[in-house]
Amino acid sequence: MKESPKPYERRRAPRITVNFPVAVNWGRKQFKWLAREFSEYGILLAGSNKELVGEDLKLEMALDPNDPPLSVDGVVAYATDTGVGIRFKNISPENQFSLKHYVQKHGIGITRK
Repeated sequence: MKESPKPYERRRAPRITVNFPVAVNWGRKQFKWLAREFSEYGILLAGSNKELVGEDLKLEMALDPNDPPLSVDGVVAYATDTGVGIRFKNISPENQFSLKHYVQKHGIGITRK
């Protein structure tokens, strides 16, 4: 008998542990939070603001210090007492490439010895 998947197994791609600043814009408000987990489809930010669930945001993050910050749209999928989970949306092909490249460069799909 096959077990039903656990809630955390629903992800399309695994997340990697990260630690970099993200500027989050919600209307006229701006937050500065730290990214804690990252995938090409979403990000977990340290901080809490449960009123943001379901809201559209603009995120700006510097994935590579040699490149300009990446600006992406997202929607808040969930919020806990310690984090806000954001799903990226309407990602351009160029930005999708950058997100995927960052994840691959930092460990997913690479065998480390």
